[in-house]
Amino acid sequence: MADCAAAMGVDAVVLWSEDTDGTFEGASIMPYQNVPANVAKLDRRVATTVEYRGILDVDGALAASDADGLYRLLVARGVIADSALPAPGPFTGFVAPLENIDMMPAPRAGAVLYDVKPGDRVAKGARLATIIHAPGETDGRTEVFAPQDGIILTRRSRRIIRAGEDLLKLVGDRKSADARSGTLED
Repeated sequence: MADCAAAMGVDAVVLWSEDTDGTFEGASIMPYQNVPANVAKLDRRVATTVEYRGILDVDGALAASDADGLYRLLVARGVIADSALPAPGPFTGFVAPLENIDMMPAPRAGAVLYDVKPGDRVAKGARLATIIHAPGETDGRTEVFAPQDGIILTRRSRRIIRAGEDLLKLVGDRKSADARSGTLED
């Protein structure tokens, strides 16, 4: 699937090998899990989801870029003939297992001011967001910092958060201190 990631121009790929929680990937491969190996041909099948950002992250230029990426992939795979389009180069982004995602729960309730957006690369200790829980008061702000180097995958679209809700997803090069198995969200 490196050709898919390269064609789409993605910054990060998250890998996992098991799915028991009913995700799209698990449902799409399920019919092949209970048939003979010569029929299933699992060594030739792969399931993936391409995350197309959140409601507030998409604009016309980004949507056009994503559409161009899908077109590049279909040409590269031979589904569409277009000899004028060069093949995508190698994938040069970040690859990490699902366990390396930090979900970053909010330590306080309040209004969220983000310092980062999806796709940003951050260093351990970088400020990711500030939660304003008591406007105008001394100590009325709580800052949230990156627990490891990584890439911001997603962030909440709402700017009001309750304590414990996930602020964002950061994927790094080591296992998260709060690694979750299965789906990341309910």
